[in-house]
Amino acid sequence: MFVRRIALTSALALSASLLVAGPTALPASADGLAPVAAALPTDVTVAGVGAVSLGTVKLPTAAQKAKAVAAKRAKAVKNAAMSRVKTGQYVRGRSGPTKFDCSGLMLYSYRKVNKSLPHSSSTLSKLGKKVAKKDLKVGDLVFYFSPVHHVAMYVGDGKIVHARNPSDDLEVTKLKDYPGYRWARRVIKNR
Repeated sequence: MFVRRIALTSALALSASLLVAGPTALPASADGLAPVAAALPTDVTVAGVGAVSLGTVKLPTAAQKAKAVAAKRAKAVKNAAMSRVKTGQYVRGRSGPTKFDCSGLMLYSYRKVNKSLPHSSSTLSKLGKKVAKKDLKVGDLVFYFSPVHHVAMYVGDGKIVHARNPSDDLEVTKLKDYPGYRWARRVIKNR
């Protein structure tokens, strides 16, 4: 009961200090979080108890925020491609919404995060940053054959999604089971 009273008193004191500071006393920042953190006291004096430490408030760094945004974009790209697997059909030169060739499926998926890509697996194979097979992340583009003429997307758990050919349409395949692997590239930055 005594600890609960300390916590409640500390919370009330913290609320009061924020109300007294008011919104006009806080400096502006790009993300809107820094002024609040700056205004928070690290310790509060509670009547009859003395100083109670509230600790420090840690905010995400710019790099952590960028990684979170990149991960969210990669998940959206993956979900767009996966949503077409059961209803999509392979048609050479098409990029959706129901008919795709291999690079067309990548264009359709990346369009969902406002990323424009060329409609050519060979050209796609030169974009972004080269990634080792062991370092693949969701949303990475995976290229096949020599010269490159097929592209798939890594979707995690050792699998790829791709528009395979007119007889197989769109499918999810184990990365190790699809022959002709050449390399992979990452086109979503900050990952």
